[in-house]
Parts: sequence; C-alpha cells; structure tokens
Amino acid sequence: MQTACFPIACVVLASGLGTRFGANKLLAPFQGEPLVQHILNITSNLFVQRIIVTRHAEIKKLCDEQRIPCLLHSEPYLSDTVRLGVQSILQQKQEVQGLLFATSDQPLLQQASLIRLCQSFLQQPHKIHRLYADETPGNPLIFPINLADELQQLPQDKGGGVLAKKYPELVVRVPVQDKYELFDVDTQENLLTLFQHAQAAK
Repeated sequence: MQTACFPIACVVLASGLGTRFGANKLLAPFQGEPLVQHILNITSNLFVQRIIVTRHAEIKKLCDEQRIPCLLHSEPYLSDTVRLGVQSILQQKQEVQGLLFATSDQPLLQQASLIRLCQSFLQQPHKIHRLYADETPGNPLIFPINLADELQQLPQDKGGGVLAKKYPELVVRVPVQDKYELFDVDTQENLLTLFQHAQAAK
C-alpha cells in the first residue's frame, strides 16, 4: 500500500441504508472482506486527515478495531453526512487544501486512481477534481477548501455533486483506466456483476 499523505482531508461516506440491496450492503462480503473494507484499505496513509461517517454501529466497530477515525450519527440525509464530515475535519484545525469525498460501495476503485486524482488537484487546488469514465462522472471528488461552507449547506439529501453542477467551469476531469472502477453497488445483482468482472480481470 502506497504512502503519500496528501494535504487533503478524506471523508468516507458510509451511511447508506441499502434499501434496494435488502440489507446493509457495506457489510456484504466481497473477495473475502466486507464491502466497506475496500475504501478503508485504499485510502489508508494517503491523507493528512480521514474520517468515516456512518449511521451503522457495525461499521463504527469495524473502524474502531482498525483505529480509523469514525463518526457515528443518526441524521437522515446524505447532505447531513457530508455536513458532519466537513465539520469534523474543520474542528481538527489542521491545514488542508482540499476535501475529498469517497463513497463506500465502489469495490473496484483503484488506489492509483485516487492518487492521480489527488495529484491533479494539487496542480490546480482551486478547482473541483472528479473521476470520470469517458463522459460519465463518478466518485470520488475533491473540492477546494473554500467550498467548505457550501458543502455544509447542501440541499436536503444531496451530495457534493450539486456543486460540481453549479460550478461546471471549475470541474477538472480525471480519467479512470477501467469504467468498472466507478460502478457502485445498489443491488445484489450489482455486487455479482462487479465480482465477476474482478475475477475475469485477474
């Protein structure tokens, strides 16, 4: 696992309820580990700050066991998860240039893509940097720190993508090598598809 320690804060969003999945998808097994473990692994040692924001006590326990900072909450909306993550970062009063938001259900996302995203941001730290597969936008995104206030005031149940749409002139596209890196898991079928792709790629 590569160590870079970018001057960027990483907020991992892990509060989804998994309604379409039929269970807590983040704890579903994928290649021998809970699905959420992948994002914990590939974000390790890359950032000056990292916080996992979750509604799930099981994920809080998983993070505690690995000594990963985790905020357990009971707020209902995605916008709440983003706001709480930003507040937690800002309370540390550690200087960061950007805020990276990652979801927890992209099991094929590569650490190399995260690193390229961070490197792109450092070249233009006043812009929004986002992973793309061709013309399709995906996660993660990195926002300049001067958008922290707006990230705390997102419309109800919306994420940072709202700001990417609001400021299209600020968006820098960072391509991934494999479109499946940006695929997330909403259903059991999604999980099977990504597992099959991972096996075929070996």
